[in-house]
Amino acid sequence: MDKQMLTCLPNLSAAPAITKVEEHKLIAVYATYDNEQTVSACWSKDNSQSWNEPEILIQLPNTSGRWLGQQILFDNKGWLHVFLLNDAKTGVVDDHRGEGEIHAALPQQQRLDIWHTKSLDTKNWTPIKKIWQGYCGSFNSIIQMKSGRIVLPFSYMNQRTWSNRGTGLDAFWFKGVFVCTTLYSDDNGDTWAESAYPLTVHTPCIEAYGGCEPVILELLNGQIWMLIRTQLGRFYESFSNDGDFWSAPQPTRFLSSDSPAGLLRLHDKRIVLVWNKCLRYPYALGGRHVLHAAISDDDGKTWKGHREILRDPFNNEPPPPSGDYGTAYPFPVENTDGNVLILTGQSKKRVQLLSFSPDWLMQTHQETNFDDGMDDWSVFTCKGIELFNSASGQHRKVLSIVKMDSNWPATAIWNFPMGNDGKLVMNFSFKNGVAPLKIMLTDHFSVPFDPEDAINALYVVDIDSQGFLAGKEPLKSGRLYELTMNWNCTERTCKLSLDKRLIAVLPLLRDSSEVCYLRLKSEKVTEKAFCVEHIKVSVQNLH
Repeated sequence: MDKQMLTCLPNLSAAPAITKVEEHKLIAVYATYDNEQTVSACWSKDNSQSWNEPEILIQLPNTSGRWLGQQILFDNKGWLHVFLLNDAKTGVVDDHRGEGEIHAALPQQQRLDIWHTKSLDTKNWTPIKKIWQGYCGSFNSIIQMKSGRIVLPFSYMNQRTWSNRGTGLDAFWFKGVFVCTTLYSDDNGDTWAESAYPLTVHTPCIEAYGGCEPVILELLNGQIWMLIRTQLGRFYESFSNDGDFWSAPQPTRFLSSDSPAGLLRLHDKRIVLVWNKCLRYPYALGGRHVLHAAISDDDGKTWKGHREILRDPFNNEPPPPSGDYGTAYPFPVENTDGNVLILTGQSKKRVQLLSFSPDWLMQTHQETNFDDGMDDWSVFTCKGIELFNSASGQHRKVLSIVKMDSNWPATAIWNFPMGNDGKLVMNFSFKNGVAPLKIMLTDHFSVPFDPEDAINALYVVDIDSQGFLAGKEPLKSGRLYELTMNWNCTERTCKLSLDKRLIAVLPLLRDSSEVCYLRLKSEKVTEKAFCVEHIKVSVQNLH
């Protein structure tokens, strides 16, 4: 099994933070903010297949305010560190508005202070103490460097507004209301210092947050790599040798919605990146419908995979009227069996615990024939996409795409291993006449009803209303075809063949080397159906 959805942790009132505390033992820690405020935990000794009932670790003082969230670290001396947020009685914890809602109404005096405690045995804890005061947006990762220094990245709200943008170049644009920074400790968490080099990223509009929710990972050369969530359609990055001084943030190649990343160093030195490679949707500026993962075996220089690891189980329902939702906020950890374990999702019914082998991200081949359904496709909100029995007898089921209603989309989306050089072979036919269709290869997810998918695709081929493929080759209903797309992003071409005959050479429409999606889109209302029997993809020269 490539991926495994696990039974979520038992009887938890909040999503926990998970880490490995022994070779064969995981701990899941979470804070409650009901009437009794506590830090509780449960353990697993069987690769997260089962967990014991929660046990209270810490009774939190009610006098300080309401507690929220947690970040944990099991350090090289055997201490378990717990970091919490506290609203200092300013009401933040009880505010359940989502993305874009809090920013518009959040008073500057509200707070989410950072507190810290630690234990060697999970029984006896140091007095919990405040180590930073202000409004911390959240914390999404923590590391201990080889030197022993503990580094906690986070973002905080400052006083910046459009009418008070700053001086110098900052006066000419807007960098949002958030600043990224780090806290670090050289004495195992007894004392903490804040970086003197705050990091900011410009925004696409004056309502946007700016750079926020950074995650970090120590590279093999000792540098710390930081990925910063932005509203610009991609992550920004910064580097540091010590966790204090940071380089100015720069754009990365990683396309992303306005959502945080998850970074994980495996025991075999490979790096796993988890994120929402989603664009062009109003919520979270790209959406959080799908969660992706990639892997690097050369310390982040090149990446493989870009695979879907989770789809929102409620994608086919309209989003809630308020509050956050989707697959975002991944917290990856290496499971005791060497697999990647991820807790992710927003809202209680969407929190998921899943596991997969990192080797799955290294695969270079994938195929689908619909005999087992179409669970690996995204077709939510679509009408006219269904499976029916195959007439050829080679496979039991065929995917049929018909534009039945002008008010609803008819787009089928399929993810496969990313490659800048690859080949896709699709066996297809028509029913009730030749159906017009747009076939697209691209490098990111967008919703089936995205009106700009073709504009932002990498390679596009049309079957027009007259039944011509790429404007050249006439097609007929009632026979099976084999379409081949050989792309090479380095050469900026895609060779289009029909039944092994070269028909056209398509140009690369946008700079990218990360082909990992097929989109099949019917745009004109018709009774004619485009029928897919089998698709296979193989990729090479992965980046």
